[in-house]
Amino acid sequence: MKKRFIILCTITTVALSFLACGNKDNTVDNSTISQETTQETDNTVSEENTDTTSDESNETEEVSSSEDEDTSEVDYSVFTDRSSTEVEAYAKTIRDAALASDWDTIGDMISYPVADPDGNTCNNKEEFIEYANNIGFDKSFYDSLEKWTVSDLWGNYQGGCIDNGNIWFADIYVDDTNREFRIIAFWRLTMK
Repeated sequence: MKKRFIILCTITTVALSFLACGNKDNTVDNSTISQETTQETDNTVSEENTDTTSDESNETEEVSSSEDEDTSEVDYSVFTDRSSTEVEAYAKTIRDAALASDWDTIGDMISYPVADPDGNTCNNKEEFIEYANNIGFDKSFYDSLEKWTVSDLWGNYQGGCIDNGNIWFADIYVDDTNREFRIIAFWRLTMK
């Protein structure tokens, strides 16, 4: 029984990792998943409340509508204890700098070393800037990020996810006591 549980946990972890990481050929549309989950939840609630009166149903709908409209404070506590304002500001800074090809700013935000699938490694900001200027990034990354907005930001235990997994950042220890947001995956480059 214990072995089965361990195997099930391992398979689930691997499956979630593949879903969370994604790439340009195999990304998960989280908005679709969220909509489907919301629809399933709404359907379940509707089925459970078939015995309520119409007045009670109207009150429930009004409460749900007001809760949906209040999205100013999103909970990112799964990967950080910082406020949603701080998390979203950092994500916006990444987006704006990447779209402007501001490699100096992005270079300061990355947790090194990072490498691409071809074996090119950047161990520091200077190597990243050289990589960005010489090897560069595919136009499809820019096009995709252009369509992305901060309201699409989501997170899991790995960190904050920008543009369906093309960019990830996390709240990591930069020394023994201090934590900072750092980019852990940027387009084709991922932490080693």
